[in-house]
Amino acid sequence: MVVRRRLKIESPGLAFITTTVKDWIPLFLNDEAAKIVLKQFEETVDFHEASIVGYVLMPSHLHAIIGLRNILDLTNVMHDFKSLSSRKLKHLKLMEFGDKFQCKGSFQLWRPRFDDFVIRTPEQFRIKLNYIHENPVRAGLVTIASEWKYSSAGDWTLGIEGVITINKNSVGVEWTF
Repeated sequence: MVVRRRLKIESPGLAFITTTVKDWIPLFLNDEAAKIVLKQFEETVDFHEASIVGYVLMPSHLHAIIGLRNILDLTNVMHDFKSLSSRKLKHLKLMEFGDKFQCKGSFQLWRPRFDDFVIRTPEQFRIKLNYIHENPVRAGLVTIASEWKYSSAGDWTLGIEGVITINKNSVGVEWTF
């Protein structure tokens, strides 16, 4: 496994993250699985005293922008989220996927790594948030971003609360959106 060296930034800020289901399996077309993983994401981020600024759960992956008191906490947040969500989804009856989540005799939900990008400017924030919200449109799942129920697009564009709570005024950000 390739180990990625992360930046050693010890300050508050925003991080854009992507994490993917093993083999890009479209698990989150299953509504129960989608709701479980999003609730676990919300609980984990909250436990780490961070906040979700924007998100989209696609059929096989999650994109999010997280506000953290210390960017160094990101690895712990993602590790805990992936571990806890795997445990919860392991017990869900996922018959339609057969043994696709088995790897060397154990359950594996997520790919071993996640990708991140530290957001440093308001422009980078706007680009990443737009990318997140337009992802279901680009994938042909909806025609308007706010139609995708597993996204913060409705929160940002229409003021309609989504499946999980977002914080538009996240910790540690010195500029406004």
